[in-house]
Order: sequence, then C-alpha cells, then structure tokens
Amino acid sequence: MRGAWRAARAVRMASALASIVGCAATGGGSPSLPRHGPAPAWRYDVTASPGATDLEVVATFPPHSDRKMVVVDHAEVFLVGVQVEDGSNWREVRRVGSVWDIDSCPRGCRVRYRYLLADAAAALSDAALARREDGVILAPPSTWLLRPEHGPSGTALRFHVTTAPGDAFVTGVFAAPGEPASSGTFEAQVGDLLQLPYSAFGPLRIHDIASGTATLALLPGALPEADVVAWAEASLDAVRGFYGRPTVPHVLLLVRPAGGDGVGFGSTMGYSGAAIVVNVGSQTTKDAFRRDWVLVHELVHTAFPDVPEEQHWLEEGLATYVEPLARHRQGALSSADVWREWAARMKQGEPEAGDQGLDRTHTWGRTYWGGALFCLVADVEIRARTQGKASLETVLRAVLAEGANIAVAWPIERLLAVADRATGTTVLRETYDMLARHSTPVDLTTLWKRLGVAPGEGDDARFDDGAELAWVRRAITPPR
Repeated sequence: MRGAWRAARAVRMASALASIVGCAATGGGSPSLPRHGPAPAWRYDVTASPGATDLEVVATFPPHSDRKMVVVDHAEVFLVGVQVEDGSNWREVRRVGSVWDIDSCPRGCRVRYRYLLADAAAALSDAALARREDGVILAPPSTWLLRPEHGPSGTALRFHVTTAPGDAFVTGVFAAPGEPASSGTFEAQVGDLLQLPYSAFGPLRIHDIASGTATLALLPGALPEADVVAWAEASLDAVRGFYGRPTVPHVLLLVRPAGGDGVGFGSTMGYSGAAIVVNVGSQTTKDAFRRDWVLVHELVHTAFPDVPEEQHWLEEGLATYVEPLARHRQGALSSADVWREWAARMKQGEPEAGDQGLDRTHTWGRTYWGGALFCLVADVEIRARTQGKASLETVLRAVLAEGANIAVAWPIERLLAVADRATGTTVLRETYDMLARHSTPVDLTTLWKRLGVAPGEGDDARFDDGAELAWVRRAITPPR
C-alpha cells in the first residue's frame, strides 16, 4: 500500500488450470537493462537545526558529474543559498526554473545550500515529500538532496545526517555498507533518487526490534507502546516465517497515533531501502492488534521487487494473497478462516464488461483481488504439476534469494524467468499470459469444487477432503 483469444495462438494448460481458465497466448516482454560498474559516489553532509526546521547541506560531486542540478518536483522553491566552491571562496548559483547550473561540476565540485524543511512540510503536506505531524517532519531524502540531473548507472549517493540534541533522524534508506543504522550514514543508488523511502526528523520514540533488522519509530501521541512493539514484532515474525528469512536487510516502521481503536491506513515505500507508515488508534486493544492484517500486508510488499506500473496489481495481489497465509502459519488464523474469506472475496477479482486484462484494467477489485486470484490460480497449478514439490512460495523465496526486494526494480520478464527456473515449469508465465494480457475469467465454481471448498451462506464454508485437489488445499494451509 502496486481480449478475446485468437484461436491460432491458443494452447491448453495441463492439470487443474486447464479446467478453470481459458486458453493461453504466449507473449514477449522487455529484457532487463544492463548495469555498468560502480561510479564515484555523490556525498552529502547534512546538519539539521533544532526541530529540523532547516537543513544545512554540503555536497561533494566527483569529476564528470552533470553540471545541471535538480531536486524532486515541487521541492525546489525551498532550497536556498546555493553556492559552489570556487578556489578559496564560495560563489552563488541562481536557480533558473527548477534547475541550478553548476558550471564547474564536470571537473568535480563542492556545493552547499540550505533547505527550508519546515516551510516545505507546511506547503507540500505529503509524507512522500514533506509533512509535519505533531512536531515531527516526515520527508524522504529525495526531497532535500540537490543532485546532478543525470548520473551514470551504478553511482551511489551517500549521506550523513547530524541532528540537534533531543531530535532523532530515521530513514528507510539502507545504512551505507559497513555502517550500522545508528551511524547516521546511509547510501542509495542514484537511479532511485526520485522516490526514496519515508524518513523523519524529530522527537521520535525509537525501538530497535527483530534482532536489529527493523526500527520502530513512534510519533508523539498516546499509544499503548508495549503493545505496539509486540504487534510489530509479531507481524515481522509472521512474514519472516513465510519467507524463511528477513525480507530486507532493514525496514523502518513509522507509527502515527490516530483516534479510535484499531490499525488504520498503511503505506510502503522502497527504492534503496524499505519504510512503512501506518496509523494506529490510541485506544487499540491487544485483541485488535492480534486481529490486525494491515502491517503484515505492508511487510509482504518489502519481499517483492518494484515492477512496472502495468503490473502494480501483482504487488497488491501478492500481498493480499500471502498475508492470510503468513498469519495462518503463525496461528492467528485457522485454515477455515483463510478459505472462508477467499471463497467470499476472490470473486471481486473477476473481470467485468470492458475488462482488458490485469495489465490494463486497474480498478480496485482487479488490482487487489484480481491479483490475489492470479496468485491462487498459479499456486494451485504449480503444486498440481509438480505433485507438491513446488509452489508459489517456491517462486517467492527464489525471487528473494536473487536479491530482489522492494529496494530494487525488476521487469516482469525477469520475474517470470526466475519462476520458470525455480519450479521447473512455465506456470507463472502461462498464467500471466492468460490473466494479465487478456480478460480471462476464472471458473471459481470449478476451482472451489476441485479444491473441496463449498462456499456457504455469508462467511460459512464447508470442506470436502475427498475432492480431487483437496491435498492442494491442505498444502496451501497446512494444519499446525
């Protein structure tokens, strides 16, 4: 919180999948772009004033850097006093439109400036750019770091932040190699700079959790702090249990106190790191924390690479599908709980009139439940074809083992290739061709019958252990 079939190209899928979806057409995709060797890093020393109202920044750029400097759109008006080092002096550089032309930077240069962060937070009021909340300013580094407009692939951006006494700085950007998260030195890839993860300055209550793989930062306000810590640990444990390992080297969890009882809206950002912002009601009970699904859903996002906008449904659908499975394995949900919800809700992911396939129809139902339905169909078919030796979980663990998580971007073709190798089948590719490239309905009545799921009235459901693929259903939600 991411057509009609031509008979000449139609093929049949084997086993369960052939009986529940239409024919498949093959199609190509874009190859991944080659990456070049590492380039000299861009370096920033950032000093925050009390309350982080202003940031004083000194940046050092290596020779052959682009002379034109920019910041993220809409943030440039808050960057003032830009100067470039000229011998023993500093020379002012004026902005023209949204660009500063630093004419000495092709030979390497040092640039200093001041960023009016409090003014930006008041004007932009967006946590993905800059926003003030209860004395804390949320603003990712992509908002306040001036950079060359273009940088060679492989260039690293390294920044160090010093805060005033009583203030803290937290960021979802990963710590620089060899540095602990507490060092205040972080590193991102230049290509990711336009949208770095959530970060925050101010009087935060900070907990290092999950054996140092997560930072929990609470914004000021009344919250049952011990319960929040336990909930965060349990959610991390559920996702780690499903994937068999932490999904990212480190994740920042920013908790915003809200009114009422329960966990509210959550949102995740990646690119060279991982950070989640989630709202928690000040009256949230232990039972409400135990029943929460939001944080697990958001954490599942951290285990999957950023894919093109056309495949945003896969990011959201995967989180919708994996979340109850992770919670089931932890003991928070029973097998019946999982299948009752799916029997009641998967139909929301079916195509309607005018649908053009998951890649081109981005409604709420198709994005979340259409994506989840894709995952279910693929999971069932992988298990059936391999006699239970592989599953969608096999694919997801293989993707993670390849170093793909929310901090990096992958084209869909690379993902499909990893899936093919991991399972020894072409199921994910075939399912993608059918459901994403075309509007193909899934025969849910047949699917539920083969799995031995008999949807009942309301949330009720019955199970037939004598059904053809009941063993698949039991493998997806094994008894604890």
